[in-house]
Amino acid sequence: MKVELIEKAVEIVGDNQLLVNIVSKRVQQLNHGADPYIVTTPEMQCGDIALTEIIEGKIVWREQTDEELAAARAANDEVDPFEALAAEAGEPPVIETTLTL
Repeated sequence: MKVELIEKAVEIVGDNQLLVNIVSKRVQQLNHGADPYIVTTPEMQCGDIALTEIIEGKIVWREQTDEELAAARAANDEVDPFEALAAEAGEPPVIETTLTL
């Protein structure tokens, strides 16, 4: 990935870890056959495409609400063992953020 693209994308996203997650998710989509939202050149790798999409405003991300997280867990019939342990210990549950691109 090109450093200048990373620097521009970090300015837009504002959080390095969030940027890594967004780019990783988008690269996974591209590797599984998703079409790019930008005009690409043959030398562009998936990471460069994802970063350019962020810079050009082609990708939008948001945090899921508590209701959306609960619905997703119910749909997947997922049980988070860490949340159960936190509840037993009297600690607040960890709020997960799932990327929606």
